[in-house]
Amino acid sequence: MLFSHFTEVPTDSWRWPNFRPDEPNLACPCCGEFWFDPHSMDLIQAARDELGAPMRINSGHRCAIHNARVGGAPLSEHKRIAFDISTQGYDRHTVLEACQRVGFTTFGFYQTFLHTDRRPNRRWYANSHARQLWTS
Repeated sequence: MLFSHFTEVPTDSWRWPNFRPDEPNLACPCCGEFWFDPHSMDLIQAARDELGAPMRINSGHRCAIHNARVGGAPLSEHKRIAFDISTQGYDRHTVLEACQRVGFTTFGFYQTFLHTDRRPNRRWYANSHARQLWTS
């Protein structure tokens, strides 16, 4: 469900203690637009619980304008909801394993973050350096 601004998200039914609609980068940083998907939020909360430590989301939802500005793919899942999870300060494989254990199956591997969303079984590496980091 798309909200034109994160302040429109009903907080009385918000059940994800470690994330908020107004959290930096969960909503679109350009305009505040927010794509609300309870199942995706359940998965990211479960991954955070598995990790047992805070997760920094670099990018969650992006409006079409912001997605284009940052060079996102025209059909980017970020135009709905996806999670680019910072791996800085963590063992990247621990972050990946937490996401896999809770049921995420799509992963994009980047040098400083892990992309995940609810699409079925997609994987890619941003570049050869990212492939080397994630496969070593």
